[in-house]
Amino acid sequence: MVTRLVLYLRWLLFYLVCLVAIVGLMWSAPAIPLAPWVSGAVAPVLGWFLIPVASFMVPVFAIRSVPYSRRKLAWQVFLPLVIGSVLGFVAQGAGEDAALKERGRWADAKVVAVKNENSHKTARCTLQKLNGQAIKPELEETHGCEDGVERGDTLRIRYDPLEVASPEDEHWEPGSYGAAIAVLATLFVAFGTWGCVRMSRQVP
Repeated sequence: MVTRLVLYLRWLLFYLVCLVAIVGLMWSAPAIPLAPWVSGAVAPVLGWFLIPVASFMVPVFAIRSVPYSRRKLAWQVFLPLVIGSVLGFVAQGAGEDAALKERGRWADAKVVAVKNENSHKTARCTLQKLNGQAIKPELEETHGCEDGVERGDTLRIRYDPLEVASPEDEHWEPGSYGAAIAVLATLFVAFGTWGCVRMSRQVP
């Protein structure tokens, strides 16, 4: 009984650490904000990919003492890999909303270029204020650079003066991410812990 409890607590702690790392990093990157090189490169790689992958690979290597013929991966450990990535995206959205709410500014912006990404229809609008000052990052399709927006158009946007959070169009309102993050976090920890406990019982 004691051994089973220790086993459970060990994996519970592992997934809680992964959870805090994903949510904390992806939310903090735009909200605080972190250094540009962290927000732009390190945070997405870790939060969307490496930490979720680690939440899957660590349990896989944890059963290395079990002969290959007897190894059975619990289906539950696959879910944190997907849920963790989704959680990273949601946490980043929450962080960007927090950034725009806290330090964002409204401005009229002129569209100086509209970029279509290869064969995809996803567009990005390059913006600048009416006084010529550039606004970064670019406005994405899902945030207001929609079909019909052309070079020379003027848009009302909410932007981040520190150029970390993505700008939003005039329809922007702070979102409610709490429930989504809570549900995803619960599933991430619950399935991961459950699957790892099942797998760890194979170890002699």
